[in-house]
Amino acid sequence: MRQLVISSPGVVELQEAETPEPGPGEVQVLTKVVGICGSDLHALAGTHPFITLPCVPGHEVAGVIGTTGPGVTGLQAGLRVILEPNLYCGQCPYCRAGRYNLCERLKVVGCQAPGAMADAFTAPASRLHVIPDSLTDAQAALVEPLSTAVHAVRMAGPLAGAAVAVLGAGTIGLFTVTAAARAGARAVAVSEPRDSKRQRALRLGAAFCADPLTADPVPGMRQALGGHADVTFDCVSSQASIAQAIRLAENGGTVMVIGVAAEDVTISLPIIQDREIRLVGSAMYVRQDVLRAIELMADGAVPAGELVTATLPLADGAQAFRRAASGNDIKVHLATS
Repeated sequence: MRQLVISSPGVVELQEAETPEPGPGEVQVLTKVVGICGSDLHALAGTHPFITLPCVPGHEVAGVIGTTGPGVTGLQAGLRVILEPNLYCGQCPYCRAGRYNLCERLKVVGCQAPGAMADAFTAPASRLHVIPDSLTDAQAALVEPLSTAVHAVRMAGPLAGAAVAVLGAGTIGLFTVTAAARAGARAVAVSEPRDSKRQRALRLGAAFCADPLTADPVPGMRQALGGHADVTFDCVSSQASIAQAIRLAENGGTVMVIGVAAEDVTISLPIIQDREIRLVGSAMYVRQDVLRAIELMADGAVPAGELVTATLPLADGAQAFRRAASGNDIKVHLATS
């Protein structure tokens, strides 16, 4: 079969490999559509803190079951499925508490285990969800990143009537705008330097968008929100964005850190303490978030046409990564056929 490999920083190669066969409790999935995500781009740049190269990326995937391994029940060849890529031990305190996204021995398909940017991959049967007939493959492949936003919104606490700020209007930022609005936020303000992404954010429910590169965005965002942001979602996680998030949260607000930081950042601890700002990380998701994301996608909350701005064949993987890294697209998909 064919597979894409990030072999070293900046290098994406199409290679031949043996088609994987499922072991006990596993399923072989034939990839149909797979998305390039921010983690994949961090891996390509050699800056992802938890991915070692070389790797076969890809976890935002919709596919069809090819074969099933011994002991698999309830799934059969031909079923359309999506992947929940977190591979957890099931034994540590976090897993026993249902927070398996924090598993002490967590591995992620496409990060620490071979991913779906290939004609086929294998995964435990428990990590697959059947795709509703109403969803296209492109929509189904968006469920995984939408789950990240749904989880962050849930972790933030009740948002009914809340003023919300979102920093960054890439895929996760745009999904967070939608998830926050669906959770009852009364207003969502967005900071994003690219006009095309600001326009998408407005179409997806943002009340106000600011360009952080032309002027200080905080005064305009606070004015649009009627004061401080109750919750600010930092989908960028840079030095500039976390400083902006803390200013938006003053006083008494919550900052949810969703983006994967490429390097360490510093914060003003006296401000965190004195303004009673709650700083919280949000990592991946669990089953209930995935199921909610499927519901949101199925009821049309997120139009795939607003998010998927390019679809290229798997053989053009290097070009697809260049497009995704340019920042001009929202979501770049790879199709196997």
